[in-house]
Amino acid sequence: MEYNTFMKERWPGEKRTQIEILTISGILIAAVCFGFMHWGDILSFLKIIWTALNPFLWGLCIAFILAPLRRLSETKWLKNVPLKPKAKRVVSVILSVVIFLCVLLIFFYILIPQLVSSFETLASSMDGYIATVERFLNNLGQSSEVEEVLLSVYQNLKANLVDLITSQYTVISKVLSYSVTLVKGVFNFFVGIIIAVYLLLDQERWIRQAKQVAYAFLAPEHAESIFRVVTLTSDMLDSFIFGKALDSLIIGIATAICCSVMKFPYTSLIAFVVGITNMIPVFGPFIGAIPCAFILLIISPAKALEFVVFILILQQVDGNILGPYILGDSMGLPPIYITLAIILGGTLWGVLGMFLGVPLFSVIYVLMKETVFKRLKEKHIKVT
Repeated sequence: MEYNTFMKERWPGEKRTQIEILTISGILIAAVCFGFMHWGDILSFLKIIWTALNPFLWGLCIAFILAPLRRLSETKWLKNVPLKPKAKRVVSVILSVVIFLCVLLIFFYILIPQLVSSFETLASSMDGYIATVERFLNNLGQSSEVEEVLLSVYQNLKANLVDLITSQYTVISKVLSYSVTLVKGVFNFFVGIIIAVYLLLDQERWIRQAKQVAYAFLAPEHAESIFRVVTLTSDMLDSFIFGKALDSLIIGIATAICCSVMKFPYTSLIAFVVGITNMIPVFGPFIGAIPCAFILLIISPAKALEFVVFILILQQVDGNILGPYILGDSMGLPPIYITLAIILGGTLWGVLGMFLGVPLFSVIYVLMKETVFKRLKEKHIKVT
């Protein structure tokens, strides 16, 4: 006899509901108690699962990045090519992966040697730069108390920077301690590419199967709500990531050109740091400018001042002209909510949270906005 039939025959409706509530409550209480008692074991198990799923997470991320490129190559570049749809899909996926890998190889081949060279030059010239800054601080101001404070702050910064750049022991220990992690990361990355290829080759089937599972186990309205959230999140991330990446690439190139014209040292390093940190909205430019300005400060205070002025001008152009032109109003967030999203994201998940906080908060904002207006409409209330 089935459980539902047994319950209906044995107890009336109200009694049956109370028994079901008590049963579910008891199960939940037992589960919570078990979780507290075996919290360490549960965390270890979840860590193992997370490690095992890393290649699949890489695959999902790579597939998400390559999906627009695959769609573009399939619908635009190969539109008039006389191939069957299945063959056209295979060619577009291969083309997307090749372009993706070529961009990575060009990045590492051109930029990494220049960054290494910049660090080597900075380390070899550190003693001279330190002497220059010490002379500058000794001549700064007439107050001995101010000078002592500045020298104390500077000595601490100098000690940390010298240890970071010139300490071979630190570099070697870091390389040794993270070598296994690096190898695993590279392995997961290439396995992720293979998984991404399978996802892209039959994207429609995976989406259809996910919908079938959702509609099989959930009420239709709940399944539709889930896929509405997934679609909205995907659209937000897609427009934000690619728009912000293009914006940061332009900013990085503009920084490299202007720094070369203004004869700043370590142009490649500065342009790289400014371009990468520009991916973080609002606070990113300042996060990238601080270490670059400090490097220039120990070389030439005048150059550091010029760089700060240049960054302020560049970021005004980016924030008021370039950024809105590329991103438009795709996020739909007021400035105060953008700031809140960055702070909360950074507090919860660090730098990655600062980057992803804005698009994820945008999804919440849109859903809340739709829910609020729907409820007000149902209540026939018009707020002005």
